[in-house]
Amino acid sequence: MTCDLDLERFWREERESGGKHWRTDKPRVPIGLALDDHWIIEEMQIPSTVRYYTDLAYQAEVNRACNDRVQEAIGIRPFGEHPIPGPRRIEEVFGSYIVHTEGGTPWLEPGARTPEDLERILDRVEEMDLREFVVRPEWLEGRAMLKERFGVEGRAGGGSRGPATVGTSVCGTENYLMWLMDYPDTMRRFRDLFAEKLIEHNKILAEVTNHTIRGYGWLDDNCALLSPGLYREFCYPVLERVFDTFCPDPEDWRFQHSDSAMGHLMPMLHELGLKGANFGPTVAAEQIRKAMPNTVIFGQVPPMTLRNGSPEDIIAAVRRDFDAVGADGGLLLTTAGSISAGTSVENIRVFMWAVDRHCRYNG
Repeated sequence: MTCDLDLERFWREERESGGKHWRTDKPRVPIGLALDDHWIIEEMQIPSTVRYYTDLAYQAEVNRACNDRVQEAIGIRPFGEHPIPGPRRIEEVFGSYIVHTEGGTPWLEPGARTPEDLERILDRVEEMDLREFVVRPEWLEGRAMLKERFGVEGRAGGGSRGPATVGTSVCGTENYLMWLMDYPDTMRRFRDLFAEKLIEHNKILAEVTNHTIRGYGWLDDNCALLSPGLYREFCYPVLERVFDTFCPDPEDWRFQHSDSAMGHLMPMLHELGLKGANFGPTVAAEQIRKAMPNTVIFGQVPPMTLRNGSPEDIIAAVRRDFDAVGADGGLLLTTAGSISAGTSVENIRVFMWAVDRHCRYNG
């Protein structure tokens, strides 16, 4: 099957369509292409992932080579070509530490192996000078270099991994789930201190990068592991407090990504006024629209369909979601989760063609 696509016109129409949520005065449905480090590792057959993450000059070289390949095929350069060290993450504040292993992406190991470990970590965090810990000198040096050489002054803050996913990183997945049941007082303390320090963390990042945060986004894949009752008690209050701080007005952006089977939590996310959502492939677009009628749907093409499916399969998935919920303008077509490692640029191009051909409003 031949999918002829005028890339210049496609990306011009993308600029004309993007950001016009709940409107149909645009050429077509906008798209998202969530190409991440899992994808580039496979695409470029990187021989040493440890070197890729620890040697930033090498990372820049690989990213540039990949961008050249991707730009020719689909017209974008998705990977940063001037990587710098970043600030310390909120998980590191709570004792997690990053491990590099060959063949994989960086992994956060839990700092708490017992409830007593967690209590000691919380004691330490309460006394911590958070700014001194988070704002690493090498991050400031990298930012100064980018500004001097390229005139770039990127922003930080305004999003994080969600409370369930951070909890599993800090405690370990099984421990986190068991401790919610067995040590609820300790986990309530963790919940409240996490919300407090996450807000402080974001304010520090915003101050260093010279902007004011309005809007917030969560990446919380592991929220699917919690029942509605546990989510209501141990996660909902964190989202509510952070949203009230950084997006207090009704028009402020509130977003959550959870590429998991978390449809059972949608009523609570609707209560929180979520403006945009990217959920797992088992959560159908029409199911999201019914539960969250005011939420822009980012999805819901299954990543495995995009990776392994035939052109006809990919086109059918695109048409399914547009036919189900596209008419109101509250759809951005993308994968339900990131684009899986091993997905070919040819299949991504088929996806783009399908949107261009079958998901139009005007023209």
